[in-house]
Amino acid sequence: MVAWDAQRNAVSPAREFRVEREWRVLADIADPAGDDHGPSGRYTYPSDPGWGANRQADLRRIKVSASGGALRLDLTTAKLTTLWNPANGFDHVAFTVFIELPGQPGGAHVMPLQNANLPEGMAWHWRLRAHGWSNALFSSAGASARHEGTPSSTPAQLVADAASNTVSFILPAAALGNRASLAGVKIYVNTWDYDGGYRALDATPRSYGFGGGEPGGAKLMDDTPVIMLP
Repeated sequence: MVAWDAQRNAVSPAREFRVEREWRVLADIADPAGDDHGPSGRYTYPSDPGWGANRQADLRRIKVSASGGALRLDLTTAKLTTLWNPANGFDHVAFTVFIELPGQPGGAHVMPLQNANLPEGMAWHWRLRAHGWSNALFSSAGASARHEGTPSSTPAQLVADAASNTVSFILPAAALGNRASLAGVKIYVNTWDYDGGYRALDATPRSYGFGGGEPGGAKLMDDTPVIMLP
């Protein structure tokens, strides 16, 4: 910040400051341990020992908070790992978050590249995909089963906390249309993993591919219910 004194035609020295947001918790949901087996209940992690007992895709808690029109998501899993020195502070799991904005036309039901549609008739307007080396936000414009949509120039802020096995995302109000309130917003989260694309699924797990399904099966290990914000 620099102050201007018009009478003296002078400016002050620059001063830095930091604004600490006050977050209001809108939803805090515990997710059962050990339910990371895909929609059929038969999916298995890749056979490489980096997964296995770590169960990085097993969601344990989802906390949603708001500060004005800004949105914060705290996603806790069984364990965060950094086996491959990931830039974002976690690896061996990808989070995909779908957001529906009330009163906004359009939206998409399909979950791009995951071979599935959103549950409960939900239609997303914004989609966040993040893993150890990416953090990308997309609008639903142009989205299809094979296309992720339109990339946003306003990515989410991302912080990984290994001590609490939690990855936190903050979407600024501008990314969601500068809404005065997030009441009625719907959120859905699922987990898989990503390496140049969502990892392969087959009947038999491979070193870097999930097992227990078919190649065209839905690519999600664990997910939340559709969460509507009050």
